[in-house]
Amino acid sequence: MLVVDGSEMAQSACRELCHEAQRRGWKLVELGTDDGYREIDIAAARHGADIVAFAGPASSQWKAAVVASGRELPYAYLPGGRRDLFARELGIDTEDGVLALDAIEDFCEYYVDLAEVNGVTFVSYAALGLDCRPARPCPADFPSAWASTSLAVYEVARRQPTPRLHWFPGSARESCTALFVSNNRRRFEAHAVGGRGRLDGGVLGVGVLGAKHDAAGALDDGQSWRELLLRFFEVDSGGPVRADVDGEVMVLEPPVRFRILPRALRVRIPLRS
Repeated sequence: MLVVDGSEMAQSACRELCHEAQRRGWKLVELGTDDGYREIDIAAARHGADIVAFAGPASSQWKAAVVASGRELPYAYLPGGRRDLFARELGIDTEDGVLALDAIEDFCEYYVDLAEVNGVTFVSYAALGLDCRPARPCPADFPSAWASTSLAVYEVARRQPTPRLHWFPGSARESCTALFVSNNRRRFEAHAVGGRGRLDGGVLGVGVLGAKHDAAGALDDGQSWRELLLRFFEVDSGGPVRADVDGEVMVLEPPVRFRILPRALRVRIPLRS
């Protein structure tokens, strides 16, 4: 079963993928504006799906991934273009979405972690008090040695004032103004967050920022990340918290609880990637 969210895909690319999938005998499920994992799950049950594939933007990946994980089905991800960071981290050719369909029959398969915040599953990251966007090429001030080994890089900037965050990395209560929480460890620099070395490490990679920022709201050059590796933690606040979860903006009610879901998703990629 192929799930298609064409909201951010070129129409020609979307048509080509749909046509090729139908030619190969796949069942197509096109997402509507308000559709979520429940609609995908119903479709998977109705069609007796033995694999779930997804084509569309990063902000919708979790919808199909949750269904595949919950039904213990393999998951095939079809890239949405050069800026598709999750596809690049999986080792999929981002220039050829049709090639990724080969994962139906000619594939290698392995397990990757998922992560969760307040019941919302994410495949890449969740950020509190930060604006994030995929960066390509790497920012000029990102270390070349890291950039060469980083498959995905996010540019990050502090948002305008946000409710003070209080988080609990252990038994102690600490304060911060922003958090970048990654499904597995990433590399952190002043204005960027780099790629993941692995997708099955069983930890959350957490970058914590204090209160310093410049007048424009960007990260202060003198401010550095505090980095931790945790399996779970929670964040409290005096009010609702704005979050960027895999590119989708949502408002989370405190306490905001994060946890890693080790080896929760079985992914297939084509052998020729």
